[in-house]
This record gives sequence, structure tokens and C-alpha cells, in this order.
Amino acid sequence: MSDISIAALQAFRAVARCGSFTAAADDLGCAQSAVSRHIASLEKHLRQTLVLRGHRHIQLTAAGELYLETVTRALDELEQGAMRVARASGAPPTVKILAMPSFAARWLVPRLTRLHLARIDVEIELATSIWDADFRKERFDLGIHYGDGAWPGARLLMHDSLVPVASPSLLGGTPLRQISDLERFAWLHDSLRSSKWPQWLAACHGEGLASARHMKLQDTETTLTAAQAGLGIAIGHACLIEHDLREGRLVEAWPRHAPLAAGYHLIQTQRSARNPAARALAEWLMDQTASFRSPVAS
Repeated sequence: MSDISIAALQAFRAVARCGSFTAAADDLGCAQSAVSRHIASLEKHLRQTLVLRGHRHIQLTAAGELYLETVTRALDELEQGAMRVARASGAPPTVKILAMPSFAARWLVPRLTRLHLARIDVEIELATSIWDADFRKERFDLGIHYGDGAWPGARLLMHDSLVPVASPSLLGGTPLRQISDLERFAWLHDSLRSSKWPQWLAACHGEGLASARHMKLQDTETTLTAAQAGLGIAIGHACLIEHDLREGRLVEAWPRHAPLAAGYHLIQTQRSARNPAARALAEWLMDQTASFRSPVAS
């Protein structure tokens, strides 16, 4: 065991979690060559092949999957030990959250200032990812992800719906009189969720409508930022634009919502079960989203 470094174990866990050496290196903030050396040192020590190297993705061998369970438990225990020491010294416990970028920026971060009202003293480490994660392998306490909730132990946080939104300045402070007025403006499209406009139009009986001007943007966050800047009308998720509507940065361009079957879900890892602060934060999040769990009327 003395020949195995903690850094090598962390690299192995990161490779298993991220699915590639490149992504693992980005996650750890080190060079890809360092990750490769760590994996090679583990395989040499164990005399087993742990990782099958593919062109774009890796796959763990049977030995690798077995070893990952041990590595995950060992690193979790070390982290838990650090938490116990921190608690003994009076430092607040740490809770690590993984969420989608748009949800983190537009819903979660604006509400974290309310934590002190609930008397939850905690240090939060917030990471974001747009990809599906294997939360059995993640080193996070709480995950917030969008979808149908088909993850073990997932709890529904919020229902969701789509609605067109724009900057108040773009509309000139005057509500549109009919749905066809949307055609006068540029339509902003989220490249990662390209079905939003067709989905909303179909739900609101606007299938024949079309704009002469379109702008494609990388993701939800960029698309909503472009709408705030007055570049056009975007289809927003009701959960994500609620704060912007209240603060007046956005307005509903047409007041019809298209309810979605998918929603935002809270996922608690096994790691969080051993973290009282994570459990308290999870219940706080459920309380904060209680009003969002009623199905949205169209």
C-alpha cells in the first residue's frame, strides 16, 4: 500500500468518473500525462489491467470495476475523516453539489443567500456539468439534474414548462397583441435543446408561425443572456427565468406555457448519507421547491 499514492487513487477515480484521460485531467487540474502515469503505476503495482484505452473513451475492466469500489470507499473515508477534524475545530462542514450550469446560475445561486435564515452553516462547493453523470462514481454529495427522474433515489424538485421570453426593451414595454406578433422578432435557439421552439409552438397552436431571423447559441445560459441583451426572443424554462422575471430583466413575450414531462430532480449519493450537513441541505432544497412541484397550467 505504501507504493500507492493518494494522487494515483484520485486519478483512477477521476478517469472512471469522467470516461476519458483528458476529461479526468481537466477535472483534477493536471496534465493528461500525469493521469496516465498514475494509472500505469496502479496497474504495475496490482499487476492488473484496470483501464481499456479507447480512441475517445475508456472502459474499466472487471478488475477495474472491483478496484473502483475499494478506491471510492477509501477516498470517501479519508474525506469524511477530514470533515470530522474540521467539525472538531469548529469549521463548518463542506457539501459538494453538482448541477447543470443554467440551473446553478439562475435558480440555485440566487437562493443560497437564504441559507442563513434556515441556520444551515455549511461551506458549499458547487460544480456544474451539462452531461449525464454516474452519481454512483461522483465525489459529490448532492446532484441536481434535468430529466425524467430515472435515477436511483432521485426526488422531484420541480416541474417545468416552456414560455417565450424577451427583454422588456425589445418589446418596447408593450405586450404583444397576438401570437403571430412573435414573427416580427428574431428567434434565439439553444443548440443543446434545439426542440424548444417547435415544442412550444406545437403546444400553443402556433405550428404555422416562423421568423425570418434566427440566432443559434451554444446553451441555455447563453441563449437567455442573449434574450436579456435584446437580441431576440428565447424559449425559457419557467424554473430558470423566475428570478429574471421578478427582477425585470426578462418578460414573457407571450403568456402561454407548454408543460414538460421532464423536471429537475435531486440525487443524493451514498456519500451524503454520512454527511448531516448534506442531508439538511437536501431537505432545505426540497422545501425551497415545494411551490414548483404543482403541475404547471398551460
